[in-house]
Amino acid sequence: MESGKLEYSFFMTLEKDQYLTKTLAKNKLALNPTSHLKVVKEISIFEFDDYSEFLNSYVNLFGKYTHGPYNLTNWSKRLGYRSPSSLTMVLNKQRIPPTRMVLRLAEDFKLTSSETKYFELLVEIEKLKAKGKDFTAALKSAHKIAKKKKYQKIDINHFSLVSDWYCYVLKRLVSCKNFINDIDWIHRALRKKVTKGQIKEGLDRLKTVGLIEEVDGKLRDANQKIHTGDQIPSAAIKNHHIGMIHQALDALQEQSVDNRMFQALILNLNKEEDLKNAFDDIAEFVSEFNAKYSKEESSNSVYQMNIQLFEHTQEVEQ
Repeated sequence: MESGKLEYSFFMTLEKDQYLTKTLAKNKLALNPTSHLKVVKEISIFEFDDYSEFLNSYVNLFGKYTHGPYNLTNWSKRLGYRSPSSLTMVLNKQRIPPTRMVLRLAEDFKLTSSETKYFELLVEIEKLKAKGKDFTAALKSAHKIAKKKKYQKIDINHFSLVSDWYCYVLKRLVSCKNFINDIDWIHRALRKKVTKGQIKEGLDRLKTVGLIEEVDGKLRDANQKIHTGDQIPSAAIKNHHIGMIHQALDALQEQSVDNRMFQALILNLNKEEDLKNAFDDIAEFVSEFNAKYSKEESSNSVYQMNIQLFEHTQEVEQ
């Protein structure tokens, strides 16, 4: 293994011990002021779907306030800024980096032309999102450059493209053994609750984020087991759950008890002692339920299970 790879693996193994990591980085740089470039080259921007996470990976490795190359003061000066305020705002996603800063950062990281273009696209996606504009084209370009096809944890940028309730239903429907790649058939299979236009757009967006793929004219699930992370506040995630709750209301009225099940429980809970454990238990149950009952090639229907745990009461001052 090359020394650069050994160095990077060693730092990453120790990343939870921040003090030791920062001390090692500082001592390493004291012996060789350019040795950080080996670590820089080992961190691939193609592993990131968010420009700020990419930038912060260096800060977390070397430390904000050490004497290393990526403390805020040294880094800002190297980029041509008098104070670290602009860079700090970018790292905290309080400001989208302007083109000049993006190019200076790319030069500082010694990025290749394709890496620089990918970096620019990540920033462009954030700009379009902030303006409420469609960023599908930028996302496609980024995927093409990075050659990304599979994800485990779906980035919130990608999720926002497919947050409508029917998108994930379409993803699951594609893998049913009786699936027919025909808009009219899909429209009827989904109880005519989704327009044909929405179906076409939903399938296109699922392809864009790599959740389904088309091979020889046939659609298929990309077999990605994905999640959005734990308890992340997001308008897109809220939109997704609202859509699913509305479908549950319809099912309560329209479907027979032979095909659906509704249960509710009201209980007293000690929030400080039990709430976190309750969240963990629900997550574990959902994982086990999915592993036991989710089918792929043998499935002939798509089901939805919603679980909500929320508070009826609030604290009242005496």
